[in-house]
Amino acid sequence: MMAMLVRLETQPDATDILDVPVSYIARIMFQHGQQSFLTVREEGKPIGTISLRPAIETSGERSLHFSGALAMELPLMTRQRFNFNGTMDMDRSLRLLDFRADLTVPAPHYHLSVSGNLARKTLTCEVSQGNQQIASQTLPLDAAVLGPALLQNLGLDPSSLLMISPANIAAPSITARETQITLHGEQLDVYQVTIREGTATTADLFVTQLGQIIQGKTTFGYSVSAEDFQ
Repeated sequence: MMAMLVRLETQPDATDILDVPVSYIARIMFQHGQQSFLTVREEGKPIGTISLRPAIETSGERSLHFSGALAMELPLMTRQRFNFNGTMDMDRSLRLLDFRADLTVPAPHYHLSVSGNLARKTLTCEVSQGNQQIASQTLPLDAAVLGPALLQNLGLDPSSLLMISPANIAAPSITARETQITLHGEQLDVYQVTIREGTATTADLFVTQLGQIIQGKTTFGYSVSAEDFQ
């Protein structure tokens, strides 16, 4: 027992005593309903904001509302400033039921709307320019491939993209553990949520004991932080 405590004190990353289920952190996020308002940085420079708001609906279902504004380079496109918002709906066990997301590029004015229904296993994409719809497509979720017409209306070259299909995308592994971080000279107890692709870590998120995301970093140059926790 003493050896375990010494190891915990001297090598906290080398023991699994501090590991916690990711589902526990998800539950406390919805239980407390704390909004996370984050500044997004690319290589240290602010490029926008993201807001995440978990909620328990009167039906008992869980919803994660998100919104934000970013200036960044989308695949095969020049740097653009765009706004986005959406919702992910889940049952009491946090199983995804449906989702919807809207993305708007102000100039030239394009609007992309995406919605998915897990029960029907469908994904619907719509593109509008100004007030006119210029493309619409409904796909099966288990074999979703963005059609050439829709990609062209998004300004993307269909021949340069690989097939987009859930079968071709490996699910990342997500783990969590208790840890401490230093902010403004003080130690803060948090949960560290780590996302990995294979054995490589791609992102770490730091979540308070009330379920608020306060910091995050990726291995490809992006980071997030809450204003009071920078």
